[in-house]
Amino acid sequence: MREFKVLEKKEQYYVCQTGTSYCRIVVDAMSETLPLGDHHLHVEEITDRYQHKTKETVFRLTCAFEDQGDIGICMLSAGRKNTFVYKRCLQLGGKWEPVLGQWVFSSSVQTQVDELSAIIHSDKVYVEASFEETISVSNQSLTLFGFPLVRSVSQNGRVVLNTGMKLMAGDLSCIGADAAPSQSKGIVLANSRIRLFVPKRMLDDARFHEDFMCVVTVEKKRKPRATKTQASPWMS
Repeated sequence: MREFKVLEKKEQYYVCQTGTSYCRIVVDAMSETLPLGDHHLHVEEITDRYQHKTKETVFRLTCAFEDQGDIGICMLSAGRKNTFVYKRCLQLGGKWEPVLGQWVFSSSVQTQVDELSAIIHSDKVYVEASFEETISVSNQSLTLFGFPLVRSVSQNGRVVLNTGMKLMAGDLSCIGADAAPSQSKGIVLANSRIRLFVPKRMLDDARFHEDFMCVVTVEKKRKPRATKTQASPWMS
């Protein structure tokens, strides 16, 4: 649930303000009776600059205005940190509850949350990503299928990958790994090969692919044998 100030109703959308930013809520069967003024609303972000022809964030109500006060909640265990999952949770109006260790949503988006959960918790496959070209990423974390690659960088510049990931060949570097993502830069050299576990449905869904995946070849590999001392967290 988010707080909006509804300023004006136009033919296809409402002009609104949330915080210090202007935004839009589409006019449809759910929102046609939405009055002007301040409201707490269950929404889903559906921003598409080409479809809506605006740079402003666009929302839709996930239930009729009259039913907004009678909606329950649903929760999601999102598993390991993933930038695409995080973005989708925000689009669905989710709020992270650190005490519960789960995302909390309006039950009006239960179907979408269930779909996301099915993707996150689908069977995991072990894959090798081969970089055909050198890629660089600025102002964001270096990720693969949304999973952050870099755990830390030593004083001599050596990159340590996150648990469950293995550099088979090549090299990568990360500048400003300890700074905010907006101040960092990551580089993976051509002919580098990285292995990791990825949920199968995430592997098959383009929404969980970085833009540079067009120069990355992905091949399934035999799962490594887990040891008693350090079993891969991806195997659970």
